[in-house]
Amino acid sequence: MQEATEGQLKDYLYETLKLAIISCELPPGTELSEGYLAARYAVGKAPVRHALSRLGQDGWVKSVPRSGHIVTPMTIEDVIDIFTMREIVEPESAARAAGNVSETKLRRLNKACAAPYRVTDVAAKRRFLLANRDFHVTIAAACGSPRLARSVERLHDESLRVLYLSASERELSDDWSHGHGPMIDALVAGDRAAAHQTTLDGIKRSQDRVMGVFAAAPELITGHRTLRGAAHVSAARA
Repeated sequence: MQEATEGQLKDYLYETLKLAIISCELPPGTELSEGYLAARYAVGKAPVRHALSRLGQDGWVKSVPRSGHIVTPMTIEDVIDIFTMREIVEPESAARAAGNVSETKLRRLNKACAAPYRVTDVAAKRRFLLANRDFHVTIAAACGSPRLARSVERLHDESLRVLYLSASERELSDDWSHGHGPMIDALVAGDRAAAHQTTLDGIKRSQDRVMGVFAAAPELITGHRTLRGAAHVSAARA
């Protein structure tokens, strides 16, 4: 990134760190050192501070007095709130998108959501979860309301952290690939009521699975990790 302009470098670092957070490469509660991040991404501390400031404004990190920053922790209450908001916003966006989404694109994205992965395969799990996010964000983008679409996108960024943690314990691809089928049929047919209902049903099924995983393994939510010095980012997942 040495040849990038200052603005490009700042945007790159912000987007890179945001993706690392929403995909739990940097899990909730991880302590972030400016020095570590500067060394990890081969940049100066100024762009790191800028990225952390933006991430703080967006709610992805929190400043800790005399300590630095941490990735915003997650609680069971946060999980419930995210799913509740999805139930309010996402079915409406799907209903509005009915008849306006490409069947070919949806089925291609759904195929990516059906790709099996091992819970120990970090890269495959990340591809799977990002494909699921892209599936839902693509539907929202066709709803005709940029504001509504942005709300769905933000909720799926937050939801991705939740799903990543639960996917660490259970393989989800078979469940999700079948669950998307009725939604696609409704969207392609232009059936607004069915698109609304199948989307709502899918959110409720996803919440039930996630809450079941967290009930059995609460440490997935409460775990605390630290990144200091020259430790490798991926070690935070261990």
